[in-house]
Amino acid sequence: MAFLSITPNIMHPYHAHIYFTLEQAELAAKVRGNIARAIPQLTYLGRLISMPIGPHPKPMFEIHIPIADLEVAIQTIDSLRQGLTVLIHPVQTNELEAHTKLARWLGAPLPLKLEVLR
Repeated sequence: MAFLSITPNIMHPYHAHIYFTLEQAELAAKVRGNIARAIPQLTYLGRLISMPIGPHPKPMFEIHIPIADLEVAIQTIDSLRQGLTVLIHPVQTNELEAHTKLARWLGAPLPLKLEVLR
């Protein structure tokens, strides 16, 4: 499965934001642990953030994925997310484009606070 028709700078990783509600915090912690074990190549495994932050409308945790592992990581995350919505985007200077045109959603897309990125 091809992720993007536009290839970003290969030196830059991808971010994935896994969203949850406060009622799903225990599930999110389990998903986080499962992802960490299944994808040891992650370059960052963020803590659960229990409130909206930046453009993100819900609590979430963030992971960073090396581009070399992107396709396998997407498949793995999709199989482990247990219904949680995930936003995956490249890291680049134009964050608005990264979070919209170049983004991919697993699960139902959420309305981001795009004004934060302008």
